[in-house]
Amino acid sequence: MSTEHGSARSRFIDLTTLPALKRAWVVARKEFLHILRDPQTLAIVVGMPVLMMFLYGYALNADIRDARVTVQMPVPSVAGRDLVARLDASPFFAVSQVTGAQSEPLEVFRTGSGDGAGGGSTRALLRLPPDLDAGLRRPGGTDVQVIVDGSDPSTGTQMKSAVEAAVQAILFNQLGTKPPRLVEPRTRVFYNPEQRSALFFVPGLMAVILLMISALLTSITVTREKETGTMGQLLITPLRPAEIIAGKLLPYVLLACLDGLLILAVGRIAFGVRVAGSGTLLAAASLVYIFTALSIGLLISTLAKRQHHAMLMALGATMMPTIILSGFIFPIASMPINLRILAQVIPATHYLQIVRGIVLKGTGIAELWRPLLILTGEGLMLFGLSVRKFRIKL
Repeated sequence: MSTEHGSARSRFIDLTTLPALKRAWVVARKEFLHILRDPQTLAIVVGMPVLMMFLYGYALNADIRDARVTVQMPVPSVAGRDLVARLDASPFFAVSQVTGAQSEPLEVFRTGSGDGAGGGSTRALLRLPPDLDAGLRRPGGTDVQVIVDGSDPSTGTQMKSAVEAAVQAILFNQLGTKPPRLVEPRTRVFYNPEQRSALFFVPGLMAVILLMISALLTSITVTREKETGTMGQLLITPLRPAEIIAGKLLPYVLLACLDGLLILAVGRIAFGVRVAGSGTLLAAASLVYIFTALSIGLLISTLAKRQHHAMLMALGATMMPTIILSGFIFPIASMPINLRILAQVIPATHYLQIVRGIVLKGTGIAELWRPLLILTGEGLMLFGLSVRKFRIKL
């Protein structure tokens, strides 16, 4: 009988004799075991980031590919046929129709073709002059009218620039020498010379996904303890609030780091996005960002009473502000002053500066210390609020 009591005492851990880090590890170990026994959490951790990368990576694509172009050529000409052939051979444009009729542009865009027969959505209309061949030989050159569908302002602007550049280059090739009144632009694009949308959106997706997943996972940690009735077991232990919160945080830090590696791997394999700068600096900045995102979830977890309430609060607090106000899609400089001020509070705003600077430009700590410092301050403040709120609940 005494042997049984002795073995029971040997298995008992006196938390009061352990240092703070080991007491936090006791909570973290319990959380690890729960995650490993919960296949739904593992599915969220591994499957959702990969799914969101493919979904957003391919959906958020502003590249022009096979845009339909209608060409109005009143008089057949050698230069006109060459222009049509070169445009159609380009991966950016597809000549849907060549017509001799001078239809109204509104009718062309409304019906999709120059003869009112439909046939798809025309994005641009080229109107060639009747004397194109003769005009190209004149010292003053000739005019080619480019009309672009601007119903979508962003793609309309890209179409305008792309069509004008293509027509100008093709006409220059026809002449052999440039007309005096035309100026050939010489443009160089750094960091993203191919102007691929993926190189801009994939680093931004890293900010969106890490924030959403991290906040979502930790938002249900304390709430789950309340619903399952296991909070009482924590209350009777000598664990301090900071140790409980830190123990809750640690497993999800490791899981979020795994998500970050998955996002970088998918970005490299599926979208060809390479990290131009320091991988160590990117890892350190991402760790700070993950800590901040997890602290947001923990704060929500201390406020909510039900798990589904916590999940809704986490999605509402992270998804919409990050996508709309952080600069992920819309530039902050074009927003009203009140929204620009609000954008500075969102952690993803500062992490986007860091991740895009490191991945696209190879920027170092000398240029990124300010957003990194702000991100660190926000993480510490949110963690402190979580501990304080949890202490009040206790």
